[in-house]
Amino acid sequence: MRVLVLGSGSSGNCLVVEAEGERLVIDAGMGPTRATERMRLLGADLVTSRAPLGLFVTHDHGDHSAHAMQLARALRMPIWAHAGVAFDRVRAKARKQVDIRSYVPGQPVAMGPFVVDTLALPHDAPQVAVRVAAEGKRFAIATDLGHAPRGLSAMLGSSDLAMLEANYCPRMLETGPYPLHLKRRVGGTLGHLANEDAAALAASLENTRLTKLVLVHLSRTNNTPEQALAVVAGRVKRLPVEVLPHGVARAFEVVATAGMRGAEQLGLGF
Repeated sequence: MRVLVLGSGSSGNCLVVEAEGERLVIDAGMGPTRATERMRLLGADLVTSRAPLGLFVTHDHGDHSAHAMQLARALRMPIWAHAGVAFDRVRAKARKQVDIRSYVPGQPVAMGPFVVDTLALPHDAPQVAVRVAAEGKRFAIATDLGHAPRGLSAMLGSSDLAMLEANYCPRMLETGPYPLHLKRRVGGTLGHLANEDAAALAASLENTRLTKLVLVHLSRTNNTPEQALAVVAGRVKRLPVEVLPHGVARAFEVVATAGMRGAEQLGLGF
């Protein structure tokens, strides 16, 4: 399994998961042209003879869903959306051009080699974390959450590769240029995850199946890659942590973990 991140952050979120010759797309915060350019940076083509099996939309904010219709049409793939993503606002003509399907957070969806699990997250728009399983490997991503809900640690810890939001440094947010209402939104319980919160969650992921944690969805204004990595990596001893800067494209191989440990061994669900 391979994960190609085309971008992460407020300027546009989109990634592609590959397994057994098939693809699945998660989020559409960038259009076909920019997504094509980002894929080429990673040595791959976005448009191929085999259409992706689907586009999973995590929530109804523009940096995750604004280009869903255009991307779905360009790649000839269906959109999978939960009830909190308002595709009912889309013009009827456009809806006829795209197959829009529903999924319910907490209920797995199987398509081709993939099984997709989702977990509701606390955000100011209905949001989900996503875990994709294929080839005996698991990848999970959780961004746009004000705090870590019950079950998230088990979901990430039962994966081989996980991506977690480390959105802001509280000091930088407090002293930064955002207006007061936006500072309160970002730092609230339905906002985004601070570096320290990501670090606490990372500490709970040691001694689980997880072999790598990648910090994503960093604020360009209220954080730096160096600050996020220092805070989170400082809380863990055995779990490798790396950071993906805002807007950077990068490919990741999902490495299978030998045996079941941690959350799975305890039989915890999410």
